[in-house]
Amino acid sequence: MTPFQNRLRIACLVALPAASFPAVGQQAAPVVLPDTVVAADRVPVPVERVNASVTVITRQDIERRQFRTLTEALGATAGVSPLNSGGPGKTTQVFVRGLNASHTVILVDGVRIADPSGVNGAPNLAHMRLENVERIEVVRGPMSTLYGSDAIAGVINIVTREGLGKPSGELFVEGGSFATFNAGGAVRGSVERLSYSFGFAATTSAGFSATPSQFATPGAPADADGYRNLSLNGRLGFQANDWLKLQWFGRFAAAHSAYDQFLLEDVNTVEDHRHWSQRVQADLDLLDGRWKTTLALSYAETWRRDTDGTDAFNGVPFAPLSTNEGRSLQMEWKNSLTLTDKLGFVFGFDSRRDAIAGTNMYNFGSPSTSVDASTFTVGGYGNLRFSPLDGLSLTVGGRIENHSAFGTAATFRTGAAYTLKETGTTVRASVGTAFKAPSLDQLYFDFPGFGFFANPNLKPERSLGYEAGVEQTLLSNRVKFGLTGFYNEVSDMIVVSSCGAFCSTLANAAQARTQGFETFVQVSPVESVTLRVDYTFTDAQDLTNGRELTGRPRHQIGASASWRPIPAVRLGAEVSHRAGRREFDFTAPGTPLVQPAEYTLVRLTASYDVIENVTLFGRIENLGDSRHQEPLGFAQPGITGYGGLRLSF
Repeated sequence: MTPFQNRLRIACLVALPAASFPAVGQQAAPVVLPDTVVAADRVPVPVERVNASVTVITRQDIERRQFRTLTEALGATAGVSPLNSGGPGKTTQVFVRGLNASHTVILVDGVRIADPSGVNGAPNLAHMRLENVERIEVVRGPMSTLYGSDAIAGVINIVTREGLGKPSGELFVEGGSFATFNAGGAVRGSVERLSYSFGFAATTSAGFSATPSQFATPGAPADADGYRNLSLNGRLGFQANDWLKLQWFGRFAAAHSAYDQFLLEDVNTVEDHRHWSQRVQADLDLLDGRWKTTLALSYAETWRRDTDGTDAFNGVPFAPLSTNEGRSLQMEWKNSLTLTDKLGFVFGFDSRRDAIAGTNMYNFGSPSTSVDASTFTVGGYGNLRFSPLDGLSLTVGGRIENHSAFGTAATFRTGAAYTLKETGTTVRASVGTAFKAPSLDQLYFDFPGFGFFANPNLKPERSLGYEAGVEQTLLSNRVKFGLTGFYNEVSDMIVVSSCGAFCSTLANAAQARTQGFETFVQVSPVESVTLRVDYTFTDAQDLTNGRELTGRPRHQIGASASWRPIPAVRLGAEVSHRAGRREFDFTAPGTPLVQPAEYTLVRLTASYDVIENVTLFGRIENLGDSRHQEPLGFAQPGITGYGGLRLSF
């Protein structure tokens, strides 16, 4: 499948309006307490004062529920729906509240992991491992005021573990289905003024064929799509004096993944992937702690090479080679001022240069295509927090950003949160605007051999969103429940448009709306047992043609139970149900929209502390052996099992 066909296929599967192209810095605070959130306000704020809907996944959650990848953790989060095209290492994106995969900013230690060379600039989360990750914050709602472009649906902030105190760490090994082998470890600590933390993860899997049997290439064997990944991460901190701390963050990932062409078994199509990022920052604590300022410089680079060789079943490939490279350089200056005990102000400036370089080669005389382009943005923002009464927190903020391709975009956000401690009740509400700048491939990547031309005159996609919710705690926090309603409307959506006979381009010509609610109930009848149920209803509509948006489940249910019968044993069970998703049926005339069958997945986990610092663990995925396709045309694994050993020191 050619890169252009791949873009078109992804567009049809996961675009925000049905025909559009889809997809995928904040510093990490030295210490973030479990009851505070950083990403919602770019400074640590007690969770009861945050006026956005937030989910925090802690290190304890990651280990207890045995999450290995970011996709697994996000898939168990309310309002978040991942889409994976066929198993480990395959293209993976997430939809937040039914919005586009490119409408969420994802940060790792302050570095954006979006790929400027990807379709619509959305990040591919297939290779993001969770070894040495301390916490994941999922903030839902428009957040462009603080983060600029892309934050229409929200922000996902990933913070790695910091070294504190005497040296410590862990090692683990794990094996299981599809000849899967995982290993990883980390070491961290501090020596006088220097702190350090380094981690690694390696995985290999024989994989399975993601091509459903009805689409198998005649005569071709079922081809297992193998996967390999090596990921490294690290951070250093140096406390130069009482008011200055210097930090460095780094990540590297190398992956090799075999995959099948869409609706076609292909035995030799592979992608090689490389990603690395660096961030250096200086944190200054001035005026007796009332002024905290951060200066930071970040760089991220993603390189991909897709190859398809000649084979006996599919003949000479039409597109034997494509290479794409995306680079992003970002500078930022962030300030947090405590003006009075009741009044705080966060403001800052940032700039970013995104660049893309790509070449796609074809057989049969079709011309090769290439691109080498970049864009530059600079923006400033401010966010005021006011607490006039005990338990009441008000915020108002704004941002102006200039983009080298389309000019200026302005956004705002305001909200309130109020907690009545006597009853354990918290109510919150917010409203804001956001925008998504056109991606580099939309602006500059032409495919003249296919009659497709980018549009350098595109404007940003713009949105208005609001939400309101309430949470209640009872019986000394043993019972918690909540309900949040949300609404988002996106205008100037970028969609495919005709520019003449056998000619197509892109235009800001569509609108979309997502609305719904998220609700949860959590009960801890005794200290050793926790039960939780989340339900998300999402109504996602293309207002241009009145059809439902593809790839978004209308009903999303997640239930989990954890039990610690004795201190050394942890048991867990999870149920995930998806229903009401719409997809294109590419095998039928006119590619109509259809509704695939709903499905339910059951997951069991267990761990046993054999002795101090030695733990045995295991899990079963898809206990009911569901044979579903998500998206349609991509098979998902049946029942699988994994087990391993963890050593801590």
